[in-house]
Amino acid sequence: MTSTTSNQKPYFDIHTSGIGHIQRVREVQGKAGRKGPPSLWCTVAALVGPATNPFKRYFDVRVSGAEAKKLIQPYVGTDDHQQRPLVRFRLGDLWVDPFIRPSGEHKGKAAASLKARLLIAELIDRAELDQIEQYELITHGIGYLRDPKDVPRTAGGSLLSCCIAALTGPVDVPTGEREYRYINTTVTSAAAQELVRLCVLPVEAKQKVLIAFRLNDMQASPYIRTQGEKAGQAAASLESELIHIGLIKVDGKQVHPQESEAPVTEGATAPGETVPAEDDSAHPQSSAPAQAPAEEPARAASF
Repeated sequence: MTSTTSNQKPYFDIHTSGIGHIQRVREVQGKAGRKGPPSLWCTVAALVGPATNPFKRYFDVRVSGAEAKKLIQPYVGTDDHQQRPLVRFRLGDLWVDPFIRPSGEHKGKAAASLKARLLIAELIDRAELDQIEQYELITHGIGYLRDPKDVPRTAGGSLLSCCIAALTGPVDVPTGEREYRYINTTVTSAAAQELVRLCVLPVEAKQKVLIAFRLNDMQASPYIRTQGEKAGQAAASLESELIHIGLIKVDGKQVHPQESEAPVTEGATAPGETVPAEDDSAHPQSSAPAQAPAEEPARAASF
């Protein structure tokens, strides 16, 4: 959760950080009838996996941070592969935009684009890059844990999964009007698995289980609706790996870590840090994310 200055509202934030190339930089004019200058957009091709053979996750983003704009603006209209800057980045306000492909080999099939605001983009030093063995795409936030269960694998055995209703948007709104991003996760670390299993009984008892989470490798999973009024329309879910839980509260009572212990805030920024923006400021050795915002466990503890 971001603490803003006194004349700005606090927000629940879902922040995604990593390393990737900036491409397709362009200016986009607002909708018909809207006045003002065009907004700056680009695609972030985030690197994930082994440094020797990473794959990419693509985010279509509006450039929001003031310093990020200064860095990226000169690349408008330039998309030479050799000139794409490699940066550490931080995204906010993650959402998914599903659509049906209108043409080509996959015409008529569902697809989806990951969208967000680009808050921070910093050129990465080549010497630092050479030290990275594993690229990570890390997402931080707080949200409610839902539907923990073991899912059978086709190769045998099972995987522990759960859904996270991640909080986003203004803090000071009535509970029934809060915004969420629903993220389907596979629980991959042993420590996170143990904590999720401890939450099974409270979830089944309809208690509210709030967690501060850390995910790796966010992606979109598109599909076409088959039932209801929206049958035949494109839809998509967010999917990721749950690798860390920093805090758990059950019906408002903190159960992890114990009250006597300080909440773990891995890579957290200083309290009250905000990202400067011109038009909106709300929000083996691995590639550590551009400073994780938030102090999610501490924020969740006060929520």
